[in-house]
Amino acid sequence: MKEWPDFLKKKEILFSPKTTREEAIAWGDRYFEAQRLHDAAAFYRRAQHEEGMAKIREIAIETGDLQLFEETLLEGEREEVTEELRRLVRRAEELGRWSDARRAYERLGDEVGKKRAWEALSRLLAGESHRGPGGQSQPQTL
Repeated sequence: MKEWPDFLKKKEILFSPKTTREEAIAWGDRYFEAQRLHDAAAFYRRAQHEEGMAKIREIAIETGDLQLFEETLLEGEREEVTEELRRLVRRAEELGRWSDARRAYERLGDEVGKKRAWEALSRLLAGESHRGPGGQSQPQTL
């Protein structure tokens, strides 16, 4: 297996006009297989590779990871992902990812959800336990 490029080499490959779409997809696939999803998303975005971005977006939803989700959005998609964002926020709450849930609610314009997530995050940071929307105990991880 080839070595991974260092940060500067990766940046050079990613932004070089010499890098073809196929090469960018190949790098994205390689990073995806290594579970380096943020790097994979960068190369898939460079290639405008919708299939690759969709795979990563689904993982972002499953893990409640808003930052990764946003990295998968191609130009013009920011307004078209409301239902996916709702799925992500539900999953983020289930996993106790209150910061991601709060920011997702903010993107959705849901002030009630945003307040609930902020209160849960505040309790978590204060060391109090929290029960999720269904009454189940939530993990105490940030």
